[in-house]
Amino acid sequence: MTFDFTTKTMIDKIKILIVDDEIPQQKILKLCFEKRGFEVFTAGSAEEGLKIFKSVRPPIVLTDMRMGTMSGLELLKKIKNLSADTEVIVITAYGEIEVAVEALKSGAADFILKPVNLENLVQAVNNAVERREILRPPEAPLKDSEEKNAIGTIITKNPSMLKLLESAKLVASSDATVIIRGESGTGKELLAHAIQQCSARKKQPFVVVNCAALNENLLESELFGHCKGAFTSAIQDRIGRFEEANKGTIFLDEIGDLPLGIQVKLLRALQEGEIQRVGENKTIKVDVRIIAATNQNLERMLAARTFRSDLYYRLNVITFELPALKDRPDDIPLLADYFLRQHSQKIGRSIPKFSEKALVSLKSYDFPGNIRELENIIQRVLVMTRDNIIEEINIPSNSAQIECIGDTPQSSGFDESLDSLLEKVERKKIIEALETEKYNFVKTAERLNISLRQLRYRVKKLGIK
Repeated sequence: MTFDFTTKTMIDKIKILIVDDEIPQQKILKLCFEKRGFEVFTAGSAEEGLKIFKSVRPPIVLTDMRMGTMSGLELLKKIKNLSADTEVIVITAYGEIEVAVEALKSGAADFILKPVNLENLVQAVNNAVERREILRPPEAPLKDSEEKNAIGTIITKNPSMLKLLESAKLVASSDATVIIRGESGTGKELLAHAIQQCSARKKQPFVVVNCAALNENLLESELFGHCKGAFTSAIQDRIGRFEEANKGTIFLDEIGDLPLGIQVKLLRALQEGEIQRVGENKTIKVDVRIIAATNQNLERMLAARTFRSDLYYRLNVITFELPALKDRPDDIPLLADYFLRQHSQKIGRSIPKFSEKALVSLKSYDFPGNIRELENIIQRVLVMTRDNIIEEINIPSNSAQIECIGDTPQSSGFDESLDSLLEKVERKKIIEALETEKYNFVKTAERLNISLRQLRYRVKKLGIK
C-alpha cells in the first residue's frame, strides 16, 4: 500500500493526540498529521494517553481500541467525562463492529476500520475539525427579534430536539455535508428542507431523490442524467438531479440503498464537484450541497462491505439523529393539534378538539410509523367522525387484535397454524398501508419500515392485487 502525503494542510497547529500501542503505526500516523500541519502528541497506552490529554487538552483524539490493561473504549469514556466537546475517533478491526457501535453510543465522533486507509482517516479528522468550527457557539448573543428555537416548520418543545435544532441552525450556515438518521416517519426530509431554508442556498433548488425507489441503471440516469442514445429508451438528452440542483441542495433519502456502482459515482461528485451523464465522456461541474438520510445502520453495512468506507467518511461530516415520536411524548399533543388544524381547514370543516382521555391515549400509543403515522391517524379521525370532540374510542391502541381478512368470521387462534395467522395479520397490515398511501409502493415501504424490494416480495408472496 502506498500513502499520499501531499494533501493540502487544512488548518495550522490544531492539537491531535494519537494513542496506539503499535509503534510502527503510531509513527506513520504521526508523520501523516504533522505533514498536514497538526501539532501531534503520541502515547503508547491508554493510561499514558489520559495523562497527556489532561495536560494538553487536544481537541482531537485518535485511539486504537485494543491496548493493554485499559481499552480505547475506557479511554474514550474518561475523555468524554473530562471534556464532552473533544472529538474522539476510534480505530477498530472489522470483526469488532459491535465495539465500534458501542464507542459511537459512548460519544465517539467516528470510527475507522482496520487495515487503516490513511485517506479515510484524514477525511474523518478533517470532518471532526470542521464540526468543531461549525458547531462552535456564536460569540454574540442572538437579538431578541431572532428566533431562538424554531427552524423551518418543525414543531417541538422536547429538550433534545431543541438542542438538535440549535445545532442545525449553525450547520445551515455552512456547506458541510449532513447525514440525518432516524426511523421512518421521524421527519428527516423536513429537517433537511429546514436546513436548506436557513442557508445561503435557500433561494436555490431543493431537489429530493429517493435512492430506494429505482434500480441501479435508472437511478444513475436520475442522478446524473443521460445523453440521447445512451440506452434504448433514451430518445433525447436529459439532465439529472445533480444538474437540476446546481447552486442549491440535493437531498438523498435512503442513502443506505444506493448500489455500490452508484456509490463510486457519488463519491466523485463529492470529491471533485463534477458528474458525468450516462453515455457521455465529458464531465460537468456542479455546485451542490448534499444532505443524506437513512434509517439503516451504516456502520453494520460498512462491516458487511455493502457501503463504501470512503463514501461514508466523505458524507459523515455532520450527523443528526432524530428521535422516535414515542421518545418525544410531550410533542404528541402539539403535533396532533397542528395536523388537526391543517387537515380540518383542507376539508373545510370546523376544528374539533381532543378530550382529555383521547390525549392520554395518543401519548401512550407507540407510533411505530412515527410522525407520519400520527398525521394519518388525525386524517382518518377527521374522515370517520363529524363530532366536535374527538374521544378516546377514535384513537388506536397498542393492543394487537388478530382479525381474519374478508368475510371469514374472527378466529380464536386455536383452529389455525401460527404461520397462517401471522400471514393474515401481515396481509391485512400491508393492504391497509397500501390503501392509506394510495398504492404508492415507495411511500408504503417507508410506512412499513421495510425496503421496496421486501414490499414487492411480500405483496407477490401473499397474493395481494
